[in-house]
Amino acid sequence: MKLQVFTTCCLMVLLSTSCSNFFEVDADDMLKDEDYIGESNELYSGYMGIAAKVQDVADHAIFLAELRGDLLEPTANAPQDLWDIYRHRPAEGNPFASPRGYYNVILNANNYIHKAMEYRVKYPRAVDEAHFGPLISGAIRFKVWAYLMLGKLYGEAAYTDEPNVTLDNLSGLPVLSLDELIPKLIQLMEVGVNGFNGKLVLNWGNVLFPGVTASEQDLVWNMICPSPEPLLMELYLWAGQYSRVVEIGMPFIYDNGGNRYKIGNDDYNAEWVQVFTRDPVTKTRVLINIVPFDFERNQTNRLIRYFSNTYPSVYYLKPTQVAMDRFRQQVRLDGHTIGDLYRGENYTFTRQNGDWVIRKFSRDRETASEIHKNNVHIVLYRDSDVHFFILEALNQLELFDEAEALLNDGINLYLSRNSGNLQYPFNNEAWNAALTRNWGIRRRIDLGPVYPAGLSKAELDTPEKVTAYKRALDELIVEETCMESAGEAKSYFAMIRIAKRWNDPAILADRVSAKYEEGMRQTMRDRLMDPQNWFVRYSLSGIE
Repeated sequence: MKLQVFTTCCLMVLLSTSCSNFFEVDADDMLKDEDYIGESNELYSGYMGIAAKVQDVADHAIFLAELRGDLLEPTANAPQDLWDIYRHRPAEGNPFASPRGYYNVILNANNYIHKAMEYRVKYPRAVDEAHFGPLISGAIRFKVWAYLMLGKLYGEAAYTDEPNVTLDNLSGLPVLSLDELIPKLIQLMEVGVNGFNGKLVLNWGNVLFPGVTASEQDLVWNMICPSPEPLLMELYLWAGQYSRVVEIGMPFIYDNGGNRYKIGNDDYNAEWVQVFTRDPVTKTRVLINIVPFDFERNQTNRLIRYFSNTYPSVYYLKPTQVAMDRFRQQVRLDGHTIGDLYRGENYTFTRQNGDWVIRKFSRDRETASEIHKNNVHIVLYRDSDVHFFILEALNQLELFDEAEALLNDGINLYLSRNSGNLQYPFNNEAWNAALTRNWGIRRRIDLGPVYPAGLSKAELDTPEKVTAYKRALDELIVEETCMESAGEAKSYFAMIRIAKRWNDPAILADRVSAKYEEGMRQTMRDRLMDPQNWFVRYSLSGIE
């Protein structure tokens, strides 16, 4: 009865008002000492208050990571702050470089968890236990995601699990390096707090739309919080626990035999780009977690405004020559046609009004009267992300054929080529009936396979040759991520992780420095050969 009453109230409040108002819930105002119905309502709205903080910071990493990577460079319109990020200059006071937004997510999550636990003790009968655990778990995942982003962007983070910490208090907290942060976050996910780990998931359709079949529910609600599996996969990949990545990842893409996350021919060739511009509910085969925006509800991010040169956009950022050339140098599946037809020109980037622009997020509406109406969601995780995680792990486990299947032409052809000699993790007959849908990352967009140059798997008869092959395949993963995930704040982090793994800063420095003009290229390479310069340096005392 309590859930029915709450649901009625929630539907009246949430569905009769704009989504922007719901996202603007202040998590500091939740769980007040009022009647239990009101407090139960705040248990849910306070959780979405954390999601609102994620929405605030959703596009931040795209500008920071892609400007410091090899995809983007500023235009003549760009403010000096963006040029400073591009040139890897000190970031103190730079509004585009501040970690404030991520700490807001973390501090709100800590407050929420603490207040929710207090409320549960005080009003145990008012809490629906089937919802309480997943709400706490979701708050943990928001916090873990924000800390992971801080680690990847800044190389360190001020750590706290305590409530009532303010931004002014950050400078007094212990600072953990990225390497120290990862095991801490894994523990949060696996063990959690007060008996609740980070792996419980709430079906928001059952909360907001009880009695309505899943196909009719607004599935965006279920996509907002990072899912446990991709978050754990990424954490274990950074931790070097490669078997765990595969153990978590394979059941996830199997999806109980469903159609999701398979990288099949459902979204191939020209349909590849639609996942960035179409209604995310129609693209759940590909999209795992997103941050939604809705122009009609006054929810926007800065991607169109900064990437487009069509009025009223400001055109601050454009694709680099080296990034565009990478697409142009790819070989199609026919073995001789050159160019990444379905991810390159006219898809990820294009020539518009006489200049090169990033087009990936604006392809549906591009006229001056319509371009600002694009509802551009920010992707946190999608199908190719988890495939990259698995294939990177398989490579480190020296399962080269299996890794290359995910990169190139799919489990589909792997099964036919290796019939009678299937190897882990593609030797599960029950799963293979569904996994045969997998076409591979490159085959999905009609590109031919790539393999380590000058090396053959048939001749890996020494440890040195095995190591050389493994490293070369890692570098192919970096190259593919730069294309598949362009503009999604993924490739720069892959460069960092793989350069750290091989203890070779040149893996990152060579790629990033290539985008700079000739007179600056060597200076930037020298700077990036020091791993300390891979990360944004921003004093905690400068966060207000």
